[in-house]
Amino acid sequence: MKKIFLLFVVLILSFNSSIFANESKCKKFDLKCKTKKFIEESKEYQKKGLEKGKKQIKKNKEQIKDFNPLKK
Repeated sequence: MKKIFLLFVVLILSFNSSIFANESKCKKFDLKCKTKKFIEESKEYQKKGLEKGKKQIKKNKEQIKDFNPLKK
């Protein structure tokens, strides 16, 4: 009984992990696929960098607003 239950759990977990895999595999000489994948990865990296830059600018504006050299 325990073996059947364990087998059932393993099968369910293996199916779930394969459903969420969204990484596309390209063949060795498939330039179209590799180019598309590279462009998508570049876009995602730039989006992350843009968000990080916006947060940094907002933080710097707050620091400049709070800065008063005459206040001691």
